[in-house]
Amino acid sequence: MDEFYQEINAIFYLKWIIIQGEKYNLQIGFKDEREDTVIIKNNYVEGRIIYYGNGMFEEELIDCQTNKKIFYLHFRLTHFNHAIEFFKEMVNCAIKPNNSSQISVLLCCSGGLTTTLFASKMSELALLENFPYKISATGYTKLYEIADKYDVIILAPQIGYLLPEVKHSLDNKKIFTIPTRIFATNDFSGAFNLINVLLEKKDDI
Repeated sequence: MDEFYQEINAIFYLKWIIIQGEKYNLQIGFKDEREDTVIIKNNYVEGRIIYYGNGMFEEELIDCQTNKKIFYLHFRLTHFNHAIEFFKEMVNCAIKPNNSSQISVLLCCSGGLTTTLFASKMSELALLENFPYKISATGYTKLYEIADKYDVIILAPQIGYLLPEVKHSLDNKKIFTIPTRIFATNDFSGAFNLINVLLEKKDDI
């Protein structure tokens, strides 16, 4: 692309972004009246689009709750429509938290010690992979006191024999026992796969 037209397209792209705020329910504006940096905000994310000249752009989004970067792209504007697609992908990441709700998961074992560690590692993976899950752990003695706060209840293998009793007492919950192989080998991805299967089925697994 000719450098003159590249610069024109870059300026036009930034000004086009500015007028997209109402369409996507986002706060969009130039930073400190500088027309080379666009700030994007809503209740969930903060982002910026920076133009460095010579057609080079940087786009990023930060999750306000976790302070983690959830979108990052560095590119040279060569085709205007291509850049628009990049912006739309960025916007999808910005509005996704509005359209998705977290699923609360409770891991339960005899005392809560082993599931606390497992739940902590699952939470780390959920943040890393942007999974819509909030993971907690408890001991069995407290299960019935707090169960109403959770969508899914997972029993550790050590108390798997209590599954019929728990299902009977909490018949409005999604409940299963995590397989020993997954629990004992710290297969956190496998645990999430089981939760996904459970939520897709009408009956418990």
